[in-house]
Amino acid sequence: MFTCSEMQGSAPPPVLPGAVRDQVERRIGDGRLELPMLPHVAGQILAGGLDESAAIKDLSAMLNRDQALAGHVLRVANSAAFARGARIQSIQQALVRIGLSQLREIVVAVALQSRVFRVDGYADVVGELWRHSAIAGAYAKEIARHLRFNVESAFVCGLLHDVGKPVLLSLMLDLGKEAGAPPSRDLCLDALRTYHTRVGRRLAEHWSLPEPAVESIAFHHEIGGAGQHGQAVRITALANLLSHLATTDDQSHEAVETLVRAHPVCGALNLYPDDLGQLIARRDTMLEHAEAFTS
Repeated sequence: MFTCSEMQGSAPPPVLPGAVRDQVERRIGDGRLELPMLPHVAGQILAGGLDESAAIKDLSAMLNRDQALAGHVLRVANSAAFARGARIQSIQQALVRIGLSQLREIVVAVALQSRVFRVDGYADVVGELWRHSAIAGAYAKEIARHLRFNVESAFVCGLLHDVGKPVLLSLMLDLGKEAGAPPSRDLCLDALRTYHTRVGRRLAEHWSLPEPAVESIAFHHEIGGAGQHGQAVRITALANLLSHLATTDDQSHEAVETLVRAHPVCGALNLYPDDLGQLIARRDTMLEHAEAFTS
């Protein structure tokens, strides 16, 4: 799903057949999209609905009402990327051991993976999308730390930047059912590349996500279009590129790294070559972080 157009800072031009493009455009334009609900616990966290003083009790109570989600959260908290010492047995222990901020990140990621990044018949494609998103979230945190930006906000922006893609994939399959012929995989992937920022923005607004996340979803391929949250968008854009680089095979890695280093977003973030080199060198840690959410 990686294209040279992403390296150049813009989405590729649409090459979908005219009839398909017209149907997709019409569905996006008139709002006839099946937008998934944001999982309740993730929505409360993203909206800032848990203040620090009540967070442990409230977050534990919310997760204890959803045992499947709580079990998945504990599995991630006990993974190599997050575990610190003896096995964590409860949400309260997780809060004490790994901290509120990190647990919030895990809860949001697990809820999204379980409820949003699911499309029947396309587990491999959606799994790749999710892994890319998890790596981008981890990289966004690293970039934010370096730039002294809000780390938790950056993680959310990186994690959600491609959230429009599974929604678009579902739309393409629905259109195929209506037409009586399933769309080809290439056709679906082309639609994802062409329209995911528009659909992602609509979904982000539907979910009432914070403005930095809305702008990052909408403009991570066109950083010049960002508004007052331009720094969040730029961090997300670079996190997206570094995530692609992290999963590039050895044969292509050097060429892709050269493109990443030359990308305008690096200059826009005032990153020196050594700064970028340090981020690229964190690849194994970023992959371990993503593995915690995808295994």
